[in-house]
This record gives sequence, structure tokens and C-alpha cells, in this order.
Amino acid sequence: MKHLRVFMYHKVAEEPDFLTVTPADFEQQLQFIKRHFTPIRLSDLLQHLKSQTPLPDNAALISFDDGYLDNYTNAYPLLERHQIPFSIFLVADYIGKTVAHDQKQQQFLSVDQLKAMQALAEYGCHSNAHSNLMDLESEFWKDEIEHCYQKLQSLDITIQDAWAYTYGAYPKKDQKKFQHLKNLFESAGITCAFRIGNRINSLPIKEKYAIERIDVRGNQSIWRFKFKSWLGKIV
Repeated sequence: MKHLRVFMYHKVAEEPDFLTVTPADFEQQLQFIKRHFTPIRLSDLLQHLKSQTPLPDNAALISFDDGYLDNYTNAYPLLERHQIPFSIFLVADYIGKTVAHDQKQQQFLSVDQLKAMQALAEYGCHSNAHSNLMDLESEFWKDEIEHCYQKLQSLDITIQDAWAYTYGAYPKKDQKKFQHLKNLFESAGITCAFRIGNRINSLPIKEKYAIERIDVRGNQSIWRFKFKSWLGKIV
């Protein structure tokens, strides 16, 4: 059976924390991924979902959420050195701004920086202002999805038709609401969506609007990273 691993990062900087991996650790993780798995592009996965185009054995997709400036200054040089493709799920209203996010001022990628990375980087949707879909009434989901996708498409970069849930949150326990959300994604032209889960995806993907990702944390050891990479969720 073939598998897909989707790694979820946020920031790469010298001071590690829950969301931040150091450049040295990040490069070690990239070397491990390149040695044991086959890195793919987000567009490869989308083509697989749309047309059943085969993915390689042990496919791996590297993804970042939010679009922090350090993805360009710290992560991209390492990804370029190893020639590993990656994706960034962008918060539409944060592009090129310094925003109070997670209780502190943080810088986000500009359009020029996004364009500069396009040889390896592909971009998807991650909400308008990092709101949690589960904190919104379902009647607002349509505007949230369409505004984010359309605003990102208006920029001079290519946006893939993929979504990453903020906080990994979606109505997984309410099948009626989940079906409603999937219908909205389909009508907006969004082909797939990513959750967290910390599990490895078996191919073919059973639920394209709840693709699992492995949460890479800066406060975990390289051995824990390797364990999760091979086996997925650690209880």
C-alpha cells in the first residue's frame, strides 16, 4: 500500500518553541525526509485527486501555515539548497503586513517574496484573518472561503485550490455540517483541505477534505520527529 505524509510547519528561527523549529533542526529534518521519502508538490497531490495520477511510493509534502516572513529568510534557503518543493497556506489579510498574531507582532510574507520562491513553493488558502471556522456560524463559511480564495487569486502569484484548516478545526463530529462545508468548498473550486491528526495517509485518499498532517514542533527531539514520520500519531 502506498502512503502520503504531509508535514506541517509554521516558523523556522533560532529560538525554538511550540511553533518554531531552528534552522539546524529543520535542515536535519529535510535531510531525513529526502533520504527516506519522495518530496512532492501540492499540485502533484491535486492532480492525483482530480485525475488519479499516481504518486510515488512514500510521497511526502512539506507544508507551512500562516506565511511568516521567516519562511523566506530562514526556511527557503535550506529548501533551495536541498531542492525540495514545499507549500505555504496563506492568511489572505496578512500578506505583506506586520500583524498582532498569537499575542505578539509578527511579520508576514510579501507578494514579492512569495513570487521569489515560486520555483519551489506553491501556495494555498488558510482563511482571511486566521479565524477558526468552528467559531463562525455556518452561514458565514461561504463568504470566508470565497473571499480568501478570491483575494489570494487576485495577487500576482499562482494559488492552488487547496485549504488548510486554521487550528486544524473542522466539523468532524457533525457529518451534516461537514457535508455542508464540503459542498461549499466544491462550489468555490477548492479541491481538498488539510487537518492535523498526526497520522499517515493511505492512498487512495478516503476523505480529500480531511487530509492528515504531521505536526512538526520545535520543542520535540529529532527522534520524536523520526518516530512520527514513520508511524504517525504518538499516544
